[in-house]
Amino acid sequence: MIPLVVVPQGAAGRAYEQAAKALLCDCGCNPQSIKDCACSRAEELRVSIASDAASGKTGDQIIAAYVAKNGQKILVAPPATGFNLVAWIGPAIGLLGMTLVMVMVIHRWRRSSRLVASPGGTAAVLDPADLARLNKDLEEMR
Repeated sequence: MIPLVVVPQGAAGRAYEQAAKALLCDCGCNPQSIKDCACSRAEELRVSIASDAASGKTGDQIIAAYVAKNGQKILVAPPATGFNLVAWIGPAIGLLGMTLVMVMVIHRWRRSSRLVASPGGTAAVLDPADLARLNKDLEEMR
């Protein structure tokens, strides 16, 4: 039977909260923080984190120990350093790039529509063959 976690008070409680919110439960179900996951594995991890915090470790030390053991995949959010910056900056750059592409496409559409429509609302200059075919079609419609 898994013992229920007793959350320490004071500085140890803050260290527990910091670590429990920053680390993912490694149970394999829906990825959630250890604090939020409801499985029995998360309860084991909460007990372990609480005992680490009660023994005097800080939240950063507890997190560092889990990262050393499991790698950065155990973190809820990747640190904003090195290659992990792509996870933080990549979506913003992609959104900005797509916005620029859409502005350019709309600009091109508007420019090409101005070329087709002649000023003053008069008809655009057509190729003589197209004009003859248009007149023939209009005559057939009458």
